Amino acid sequence: MEERAYKLSKKTKEADIDLKINIDGTGKSKVETTVGFLDHMLTIFSEFSLFDIELSAKGDTHIDNHHLVEEIGLCMGEAIMSSCGKDIRRFGSEKVPLDEALCEFVVDISGRPYFFLHGAELIREPFYLNILYIFFDGLARGGKFTTHCSVYYGMNSHHIVEASFKASALAFHQATRKRGVERIPSTKGYI
Repeated sequence: MEERAYKLSKKTKEADIDLKINIDGTGKSKVETTVGFLDHMLTIFSEFSLFDIELSAKGDTHIDNHHLVEEIGLCMGEAIMSSCGKDIRRFGSEKVPLDEALCEFVVDISGRPYFFLHGAELIREPFYLNILYIFFDGLARGGKFTTHCSVYYGMNSHHIVEASFKASALAFHQATRKRGVERIPSTKGYI
């Protein structure tokens, strides 16, 4: 069986990233981004998607985390999309609770980049909101995915973001599984 994996390196004036993803993995990860909370979220993403992720990234975090988080999202989106091949389910959706928080993530591996975050006002601390929004917006653009994250409930921003990452991981796992028909899941004939 051919490994569905992708490796890339990207260096800009704002970020330096080395990434390898295997979407048929077992959830093994080695994540080092210099942003501790993002490391935690990407390790969670690896565990629940069962994607093996090796990521080393650094950037101009002396300014803020924006550029690094966005570039990591863009690279991960590209790597996931490039790993898929043509035989995928395409759609995935999951709801995940974490204590008082409840979040849902829906993905369409569509070729149309779009990210929508519903319930953003429940994430009260800008740090957590920025990690969630910037990463998943970059992921959607890098992979050309249509994605929706809905925050239904929550009081603790960490719990909300963690539930969202877990839901996204489960949704991406569903969407990237093979259907067994060896054709693109689209009536147009392309994604």
